[in-house]
Amino acid sequence: MATAHPLPAAGQALAGEAPGRAAPAAEVSTGQALVPAPQQPEEDREIAFGTEVARLPVELDVAVPVRDFRVRHLLALTPGRLIESQWGHGEDVPLAAGEVQLAWTEFEVAETQLMVRVTRLV
Repeated sequence: MATAHPLPAAGQALAGEAPGRAAPAAEVSTGQALVPAPQQPEEDREIAFGTEVARLPVELDVAVPVRDFRVRHLLALTPGRLIESQWGHGEDVPLAAGEVQLAWTEFEVAETQLMVRVTRLV
């Protein structure tokens, strides 16, 4: 939210200046100045689920470190081929949006789809 405050007209002194001294040309405007209102503390700000912002798409990443994986290995991938990772079998995998970790997940296979199931939130 912003509050509008009128600026002095050309040739008028600004607040705090000596009378009779004209304001510099760069500071003179015939419009309105917008001054931002104080911000709410971060803990008071929430996004309601029905708002437009709450429905913005977010890219989620589930990353598993793979040792010595090169582009040539990526190009040689075929269905059914296994790749060794450095992640322990049965350990939860982090789910993140950018640099922010949101949850821990585990991989699950349903028919022919590889999915992740959220096991706990951060």
